[in-house]
Formats: sequence, C-alpha cells, structure tokens
Amino acid sequence: MQIKQDLAETRALHIPPEPGENLRRLRGRKRLLGEEKNLAGWSLLVAMLGIFLMVLHTELAWFGHCEWFAYSFMTKCLITLSTVGLMILILAFHIKELQLFMLDNALTDWRIAVSTPKLVLIVLELLVCSLHPFPVGDFFCLDPKQEQTIVFLSDVDMLLSLVMFLRLYLVPRAVLLRSSVLGDASYRSIGSLNKIHFQYPFVLRVMVNSQPGRVLLIFTVGLWITAFWILSVCERQHMDENNYLGGAFWLIPITFLTIGYGDVVPQTVCGKVVCLFTGVMGVGCTALLVAVAADKLEFTRAEKHVHNFMMDIQCAKEMKCSAANVLQEAWLLHKHTKRKDGQRTRKHHRRLLAAIHMFRHVRTKHRKIRDQVNTMVDISKMQMIMCDLKSSLEISHQDLEKKIVSLDRKLDEVTRLLSALVQSTQQEEQQVH
Repeated sequence: MQIKQDLAETRALHIPPEPGENLRRLRGRKRLLGEEKNLAGWSLLVAMLGIFLMVLHTELAWFGHCEWFAYSFMTKCLITLSTVGLMILILAFHIKELQLFMLDNALTDWRIAVSTPKLVLIVLELLVCSLHPFPVGDFFCLDPKQEQTIVFLSDVDMLLSLVMFLRLYLVPRAVLLRSSVLGDASYRSIGSLNKIHFQYPFVLRVMVNSQPGRVLLIFTVGLWITAFWILSVCERQHMDENNYLGGAFWLIPITFLTIGYGDVVPQTVCGKVVCLFTGVMGVGCTALLVAVAADKLEFTRAEKHVHNFMMDIQCAKEMKCSAANVLQEAWLLHKHTKRKDGQRTRKHHRRLLAAIHMFRHVRTKHRKIRDQVNTMVDISKMQMIMCDLKSSLEISHQDLEKKIVSLDRKLDEVTRLLSALVQSTQQEEQQVH
C-alpha cells in the first residue's frame, strides 16, 4: 500500500511536529483510509457493472445478431461510460494513496512521492481497465443493401471482451481495505511490532485459516462460472448450437478435477488456454481442499488426550488378558504333559504359542500408544507431578528445619557442658594452689 522511497530524501524534508500535529495527522490518516476504502469499493462495483454489461452485449450479439443492433450498440456505449468512470475512480484512489504517503512521511512536495515504479504501476492499471469493446465496427447492420450474414463477434471484440475479466484484480484491494485485520488498531500495532506487512497475502492467509471452507467454496464457484462462460464464448461457434452450454459446463468440471474423459475437447486456441488455466487452478484448489479436510479431521488437543488415554486403558486390559491366557495355557500344557495325554498336549501347545504371539502383538501395540502419549505434553499430569514435588520439598524443608533446630539445641547443650567443665577445672586448679 505504501510507496518505498529513498530514506535520505525523506529524512531531509522532515519537519519537527508542532503541538497537536500528531493528533491532526492521525485524524487525517483515518479520513484518508476511509476514503480509500470507499473508492476501492466503488471501483469494484463499477468494474463488475462493466463486466456484466460486456456479458449482456456478447449474448445479445449471439442471439439477436443484427435485429438487436440498437440494444447491442447502447450496451457498448454503457460499457465505455463505465470504463471512463472506473478510470476516474482509480485515479482518485491513487491520489488518496499518495496523500496518505505524504502524510505518513511529512512531505510537502507530491513529486517526491511519485516514484518511477509507482507511476508505471498506475499507467499499467489504467491501461488494463481501459480495455473494452469499443462502440464501433457493427454499422454494417444498418446498410439494407448489404446481405446480413450471421456474425457473432470479431476477433478483436472477443479479445477485448474477455480481457475485461482482468478487472477482477480489484477484488483483493477491496477485500484488503475492508478487512477487519486492517481496521483493527490493536492488530496493526502488534503486527508493526513484529514487522508484519498488512498486504493481501497476509489477509488471505488469515481468511483461509479462519474460514477455509467458505473461502474455497467462493473461489471455486467463481472460477467455474467465469471459466464456463469464457469457454462457451470461445467454443460456441464450433460446438452444437443447441448444446454448447452443456458441453462447456461439462468440460470445465472434468478439467478442473483433472479427469479429462476426452468426450468433449476444445477446438480453438482460446478454449485450450482456458482449459489449461482451469486445470492448473484445479490442482491447486484440490491440494488446498485436501489440506483443509485433513486439518478438520485431525483431533484437537483434548480429543487426543481422551483418545490416547482410553486406548492405553484398553491395551492394558488386553495385555493382562493375554498374559493370563499364556499362564493358563502353560499350566494346562504342563498338566496334560504329566498325564501323558498326547492329543490334549498338542492342542494346548498350539494354544500356548498363539497366546504368546497375541501377547507380543498387544505389548507392541501398547508400547506404540505409550510412545504417542509421551510425545504429548500432558499439562494436567505435569501439574500434578509439580504439586507432588512441591509438597515433598516442603515436607523435606520442614524436616530439615526441625533437624537444624535440634542440632542447634544439642550444640548449645554441648557448649554449656564444656563451659561447666572448664569452670570446674579452673576451680580445682585454684584449690590446688
């Protein structure tokens, strides 16, 4: 959103802020962001209106031919008017963006904010938005002497009509400016502290993580509808006139899902390009769908604890039962071996081997479950362990204090006894002298 400039030039033109200047700049920034958001929304609305009028003109040219020339010409004029309005809105949006950059960097000369990459981007954006079918070239329908053959669209009109879908690049801009991520001051503050750029990829990742199913559904349905209509325009002159919509509607899903039965194939270069793009996008959407499904099917932390705990209990029971079966069959084998009953001895010998095999299998399974449980951090278990450790340390500390007090008393008693012994010795020496 912001323009990268030379830091030396920007710092050279910084003006020390006056009292209340920061508050005025914050208010101005909020006002400019609101105006940018409104301009982005109106630009997207006008762009979608132009695309709708283009679709209407294309269908009028197919079904009406020269009989509906007046309506087709009026639709082309409306497309041109919407294109002019869209270019004005885009220029106004970039002017607000430059004003916002000047306000953030305390600039007074707008020529410093207009860099060469920014100027090239603005010109390219205006060029893309200016492409549309111009209201010229269909006046042969007004000549009554000329034979009115069935003409759909010329190659130039078809190309200019289809490239109008490039205006959909305005969708990410409108989504970015109207997202709660950009409007939340706390979100932006924490993001700026962590050096996160609030651009469309970050907002897209936030939306995919918060509402993955809705985002994939909207994107997939929008892609299918757009590709279906473009393919029908490219191929309708080469398909059955009564079934071109059905063929295009069948070809897009099987190409998107990378099935490709081969019963319907594109005939034109335009149709082949559309199918190629649809297949590439289908591979990406399928991968995202698998990732979202795997994430939804994965256990939560609490569910993992409950599942592993119950499996641990079940495996422990199975291991006890298997061990009991091994002991039982070993005892029966020993019993019938002493009785020299060959048939029952062989029978229990086979059962003993099967019981040993089952015991080993259950023990291996239990070991794997224990390994899975050990890899997870059980907070409640750790809390209980820490509480037990704390209580044991407190008890040990109390015992140590008691021992220290007892030792102190004993030392006092020893000191008292030694003092009494020294005094008695001194008295005896005095009596001797």
